[in-house]
Amino acid sequence: MKARIITALLMLAVLVSCITTCKTKGGYLVNVMKLAPENAGAVYCTEIKAWAEDPDLSFAYDEMISGLGYVIPFVETSDISVYAEFDIDWGPIIVLFGDFNLKDVRDALTEEDYVEGEYKGIEIWTDDYDDAVSFIDNMIVYGYKDSVEACIRVYKNEESSLYDNEDMKVVVDKLPAAIVQMVFGPDEMYSIEVLSGSICWRNSTSGDEVLDISGWLKFDSEASAEAAMENIEDDLSWELVVTVTDARLSGQFIEITGEMEIPEF
Repeated sequence: MKARIITALLMLAVLVSCITTCKTKGGYLVNVMKLAPENAGAVYCTEIKAWAEDPDLSFAYDEMISGLGYVIPFVETSDISVYAEFDIDWGPIIVLFGDFNLKDVRDALTEEDYVEGEYKGIEIWTDDYDDAVSFIDNMIVYGYKDSVEACIRVYKNEESSLYDNEDMKVVVDKLPAAIVQMVFGPDEMYSIEVLSGSICWRNSTSGDEVLDISGWLKFDSEASAEAAMENIEDDLSWELVVTVTDARLSGQFIEITGEMEIPEF
């Protein structure tokens, strides 16, 4: 998933909930990274309920729920607390957290012509189109069968996770608590040669119609980071559709701050 796709997802975030919202540092984003295979693309994790509770963002909640109803027909969308998404070789994976009645979910899967099975001791439901749904700990994992099975292997510690990648881990661990978080690798950026990056959106000041941005980029050396500083504000404004107000060099890292207008319908 390249930077232009990231841009599209960020702009559609309010509509279809494809951005991250984690109130505690790391939080659900880390949980999802520990499930994602090491070759996963950018990871998004959205705490749906937070939008309803924020007076500046609550207008988006109904649109989020409506959009998710088209994507995930086998759960009550109002029961979803957290929505996460990432891509791997076989296609996108959706991870859900929430107060689900699993009997109702299983009944809905049966009505959707899914068949119950098992993979490495984990319950997995599949249909004739190779779509799959699995229950892993407190998560519902949905995607192509091969992708879901890859996540199960990661969960079983048979394969490395994205969080096992030190470059990805370190930038996520630097993020502050926020309403929006994302982590990405080098393939998501066109104009900046990073090893990894993380970014978060916070509604720090109610009523100012903007989200505050914080992020970290890791480079292969301090020299590479210093060279990137020359055009970092313009590059990130293009790559991530944010206004960078400050950038600070810290060894192999660049720390950024900025803002983005809250999208309107």
